[in-house]
Amino acid sequence: MPRKHGDVTIAQVAADADVSLATVSRVINQKGSIKSSTYQRVVDSMNKLGYSLPEETEDMIKTQSGSGPIIFNIPSLKNPFYDELVIGAKSSAARCGYHLLINKSHVNRSTLYDVIDLIHHTRAAGIITTNHVPTAILQKLMGCTNLVQCCEYNENVDLPYVTIDDAAAAADVVDYLLSLGRRRIALINGPEDYKYARCRLHGYQNALKKAGIPLDPSLTVHLPGVNYDLALSAAVQLLNTANPPDSFFACSDIHAAAVIRAAYMAGLRVPQDILVAGFDNIQFSSMLIPALTTVNQPKVQLGSMACELLIEKISNPSIPNKKIVLGTELIIRESTQLL
Repeated sequence: MPRKHGDVTIAQVAADADVSLATVSRVINQKGSIKSSTYQRVVDSMNKLGYSLPEETEDMIKTQSGSGPIIFNIPSLKNPFYDELVIGAKSSAARCGYHLLINKSHVNRSTLYDVIDLIHHTRAAGIITTNHVPTAILQKLMGCTNLVQCCEYNENVDLPYVTIDDAAAAADVVDYLLSLGRRRIALINGPEDYKYARCRLHGYQNALKKAGIPLDPSLTVHLPGVNYDLALSAAVQLLNTANPPDSFFACSDIHAAAVIRAAYMAGLRVPQDILVAGFDNIQFSSMLIPALTTVNQPKVQLGSMACELLIEKISNPSIPNKKIVLGTELIIRESTQLL
């Protein structure tokens, strides 16, 4: 049973914290579900009034109120790009004494309150987002916990993030294809509400303009997400036009794999008849036949640094919000190597 200090009772704690006796009991016995803000209010009242607890319960309260898990939110389990982000984040979290909780969900208007409930029920120390999150949704999450953006970030909200220079990376790919004599370079891109898709489109367009090549809107396809079947359909359609592309830049290795398949279905050889480049350098890109030329993102480092930024914020909320941009590397493989 909990001890009393002087004449302090749980009724006085409940009155001071403006909660029920049952809520105070749940905090004392570490049982049941309580919102993190309510939990902390009860603990603060106990400390203020001098209501002392058994040593083991005090230790549990310190753990629950100070070092909950870090939520690493990913929009999909199907895209292997996120695997290495998680590896990096988990390594940094463990090094600093935190558990990493993986949550699969697009953070948007329809899922917002599920994510908030998860934050409260796990008493999360913070959350890392990896998909595009609208401004209003980010602002609500910021009111619940510490937040860092990884890869995708919303430039309208002042939050820490770690990302890459997507525009420069895309321009490197297009410049390389142009150096190989290609002029009709198709772009298979993601949804334009994502930062990566907008920036890679700009990099693609700027490289073509710099080379004096007119933009052909028919060569650009925006897909609603990373989806092999949709990319396959788009590539088949492009290859069956009267003036097909002579090369493809796909903004995902999954889409690039679909292009290679579409070329095979059309009786074309890669790279002899058509060149293909992807983005991300996920594990299977080197296993394809032909092996895929692609942009390597430092995926483990992105996840690790996002977690470190979050832990810095947890430790010192007043520090300035850091914005980190990491470099990329174009990996040349068989899908663009003409013999």
